[in-house]
Amino acid sequence: MDYQYFEEESDYIDLDEEEEDDDVETAGSLDHRFGQPNSEDDYYFGGEDEMEELVVDGHGVLELAGRLLESMQSCVQPSVLQVMQYVAPMLLLCLLCRLLCLLYSQRRRLTSLAPLHLFHFACGLIILQLTVGYRLLLLLLLAAVGYLLLQLLRLGRRGAQVLAVLTVGSQFLYELLIWRRRSDWPQLRGIQMVVNMKLISLGFDLTASGQLQARIPGPFAYLGYIYSPATCALGPWVSFGCYMDCLVPRNSCLVSLRRLLPNVVFCVLAVTVSNCLAPALSDFFGDSSHFLVMYWDALSVRSSHYFVGIMAQALLVASDQRLDGATKESDMLGPLISQPWRIEWPRSISSLVRSWNIPMHEWLKRYIYAPCKPTASSSRGRTLLAVLCTYLVSSLLHGMDLRIYLVLISLALLAEGESLLRRQLASLLNACVTANLCPGKERCRYSHCPSKRRLNSLSYWLVRLTNLAFTALAIFHLAYLGVVLLGDGLEVGEDGDSFLWHWQQAGYLSHYIGLGTFVLYLFIS
Repeated sequence: MDYQYFEEESDYIDLDEEEEDDDVETAGSLDHRFGQPNSEDDYYFGGEDEMEELVVDGHGVLELAGRLLESMQSCVQPSVLQVMQYVAPMLLLCLLCRLLCLLYSQRRRLTSLAPLHLFHFACGLIILQLTVGYRLLLLLLLAAVGYLLLQLLRLGRRGAQVLAVLTVGSQFLYELLIWRRRSDWPQLRGIQMVVNMKLISLGFDLTASGQLQARIPGPFAYLGYIYSPATCALGPWVSFGCYMDCLVPRNSCLVSLRRLLPNVVFCVLAVTVSNCLAPALSDFFGDSSHFLVMYWDALSVRSSHYFVGIMAQALLVASDQRLDGATKESDMLGPLISQPWRIEWPRSISSLVRSWNIPMHEWLKRYIYAPCKPTASSSRGRTLLAVLCTYLVSSLLHGMDLRIYLVLISLALLAEGESLLRRQLASLLNACVTANLCPGKERCRYSHCPSKRRLNSLSYWLVRLTNLAFTALAIFHLAYLGVVLLGDGLEVGEDGDSFLWHWQQAGYLSHYIGLGTFVLYLFIS
């Protein structure tokens, strides 16, 4: 599974102006099946005859659990070992870069920032060399082209828009004309996507005020920003201003160590679920429920995203690299790239989208959504247009993949329909059932709010059950949309079934439900 697919839901849907502060890509590429055994029978439980004997035996359940535990152990160890071989050099290089920057800032007066940029650039190059090998030369060539495109900023705001169009269009040209038939392009696509996001954000930030010519970064600053070791391989996007603020480390090593250890632990848990637990459960429930198969297969994809996101968090902590102020930060984990707890148990589709990739959500909101919807009093049509434009840009950034386009457009329509319906229901019933999280007892403007009611109140339970129903519906949509991203191509299975096979088996139920929400909204509005 290419890491580019882990970002497909990282786009912006946030129609409540009070809650807009709450999006791989993070980028890079990683096979999401580390150390996977060759035999499915050895991987899971054994042959069918052995399974029948276990069920007949009085201790069958315990023996079955033991066999499951044994198969999990045989999967976990190779997965963890291969992951550590991949990420340990990245962590060490980030720590080395941080140490060099700290020593330089302490022993010399910071009359020049060029050495700091060079430290970041050199360590980033080593990480990319370990990750992509000789293909690093192509990335350097694309970086040089990007710096030439930055000179378009001298044309003003229109130059930034031209830069954005050429940057996104060039990625299509690379894929279509150069690397279309090469299996290694998806990995480069993920890395290049973050580079393009950095270029576009830099262009719009520099043209936001005057004195542009003096503010265009020099070659060293540009290369240090593009290939910073904390973000060059796995992402996420950081603004140029945030990169400059973090050149000199400020947090103590003890704080970083306290944050680094839980990130590594959660990283191991995520890869275990992705490679071992979710496939095993999908196989176990394969004959009982198609929804459970979709859910566990989609969980494997989501856990792969969590693994890469948490690993990127660890690199940020090791480098003492902070994210933009609007991006969430945890005392225990440091800068947050995603919030798995809000994805696995979402209040709404839009809330899980915001939590999927928080830095990319911030990028889309700042540079795509806000310009398309410049005023708070914009019409509903302008808001819908801004949402669709946001999803379109995110799709284009992810390259040429029909699955991503289908998933993102479906997400846009499902989230928009749910948001409209729940807002209308909240207004009619004066109940806290909107798509966004309740702001709390003091700030919630609805009288029928669980935070204002007691447990023995009927309205308390009605509101809770309504929100629970929408949560269950969002979980179904999450499994339905995510399962098509399992696999490396547009065909799955040995019989050549379409990648839409799961949707066909489900009768395209999720899309019909999305259409029904729009119809119901129009009926009650």
